[in-house]
Amino acid sequence: MKKTVKKQLLMNKSGDEIQVALVEEGRLAELIIERPDSLRSIGDIYLGRVHKVVEGLKAAFVDIGQKSDGFLHFSDVGTTTEDYRALIEDDDEDDENGNDENGDEEDDGARVKRGHNGNGAKASVQEGGQKNGGSRGSRGNGSDRGRQSYTQMIASKLKANDSILVQVIKEPISNKGSRLTSDITIAGRFMVLLPFGGGQIAVSRRVVARKERARLKKLVRSMLPEGFGAIIRTVAELQEEELLKKDLEKLLVKWAQIEEKLKDAKPPQLIFKEDTIISSVLRDSLTTDVTELVANSPSIHKETLNYIRWAAPEMEKNVTLYQGKLPLFEGYGVAKDVESIFSRKVWLKSGGYIIIEHTEAMVVIDVNSGRYAAKKEQEENSLKTNLEAAREIVRQLRLRDIGGIIVVDFIDMLDPKNAKKVYDAMKNELRHDRAKSNILPMSDFGLMQITRERIRPSLMQRMGDQCPACGGSGVVQARCTTINQVERWLRKYALQQKMKFQQLDLYVSPTVAEPLRNVDRNVELKWFLQHMLFVRIKHDESLRSDDFRFYIRKNSKDITAEYSEL
Repeated sequence: MKKTVKKQLLMNKSGDEIQVALVEEGRLAELIIERPDSLRSIGDIYLGRVHKVVEGLKAAFVDIGQKSDGFLHFSDVGTTTEDYRALIEDDDEDDENGNDENGDEEDDGARVKRGHNGNGAKASVQEGGQKNGGSRGSRGNGSDRGRQSYTQMIASKLKANDSILVQVIKEPISNKGSRLTSDITIAGRFMVLLPFGGGQIAVSRRVVARKERARLKKLVRSMLPEGFGAIIRTVAELQEEELLKKDLEKLLVKWAQIEEKLKDAKPPQLIFKEDTIISSVLRDSLTTDVTELVANSPSIHKETLNYIRWAAPEMEKNVTLYQGKLPLFEGYGVAKDVESIFSRKVWLKSGGYIIIEHTEAMVVIDVNSGRYAAKKEQEENSLKTNLEAAREIVRQLRLRDIGGIIVVDFIDMLDPKNAKKVYDAMKNELRHDRAKSNILPMSDFGLMQITRERIRPSLMQRMGDQCPACGGSGVVQARCTTINQVERWLRKYALQQKMKFQQLDLYVSPTVAEPLRNVDRNVELKWFLQHMLFVRIKHDESLRSDDFRFYIRKNSKDITAEYSEL
């Protein structure tokens, strides 16, 4: 019998920041944060302008008004441009690209996956048969010739300065721009609307009963206007026709507003903004096993009630306005879980622990037995710690919203059966994660590789700033190393400069300035005797310990880069 997990949604407003926490069995499972300077953009629709097309990358860079151009891969470009072009054909330079959704609906057996439904939530579907010509599944037949012809076709359709309607499916991460698609979708509570779906209807694969799948498809097909498609979400199961109809009507109104706004739009321009963070979370996380919805703000409480009264009236009794004396997260005992997001080390109940390290290319997690008493056989101890670590690792991936490549170094085990147990435990835990992931069995070296869908920067990146002292590396360069770099710079400068007795100002961090000003060393006199240069040492608190700046004193010109080592 499947165990029911007690879930709570805690909606905390503090100043301009909104935090929404999903709590499972008393422990924080997911945390979503929105601030005025970092609003969620997944699902936003833009009229963009193609900046450049790079056929070698099979991608185009599109200006949507953000700091960096968005990245539009050819696989995310629709093959039917006429529908989009018709929307804004009154404008001057218009070349819109769109296509029907890849959630196809046919007769038997083929699986179609939709990575995003406009808001980061997945709507995986399993329907049948062969894809029709407009779907992504039909692009290429696996042959090199098919892929090459498709690439050439898309490259010929996309030209610099063309206008194109695109939707954000991945937020900017680091120095990379948003990931875009022209497969436009609008997500609702019970379904995802495909404006150019061509009548295709797909049902979430989590709806298992055949009769219910057939009922839902028949209902939605009877409601959909001609040319539209839809993906029916899991929460639509057993819902009444009237609720589904109201949801579809809301989505069609949104699409009509998009069409109206496109008539006078000039790229780059935001055409459609996703729902508020509260509405988005309720839409994607509200299931029958959510036993409590708590808000500490009257406005959020009101918004939640309005949504619940429409989407799930039977759950209205679960919505409360928090009146406790302690802050909301403190009152529900999850404040410590929020603080733990910044910790490298996470302790396990057995006394073992895991270390989480972020690198540019991947996240590396190390499992250690720690204080775990080895009274039993070592193999049994290792298995127990690894199984506990597997559960905690998945919790941390969800909590910290870690995506990309993750490599886990488990404690070595001799028995292959035990390695299989850890792999199965990890797979089972990942089933509770809404983000799409792939996992490989443990290697002979005890390493397990995981890829997890990444649609926005991790929570640690969004909640924290890079350390000004170490630049995010976690290691500060030794002062003597910086001093040696300064002396090498001076030697190079003196060799290339014919003028003697120049006056220079050297700026370093206070920690480096301290040994340089040591009276016994008298480095200023030493440098004068060596290089015939008058150097005055000053400290600058904004500089890191591995950095320095040289200025010509008479005109304050920064000459550091001109004579730095290559």
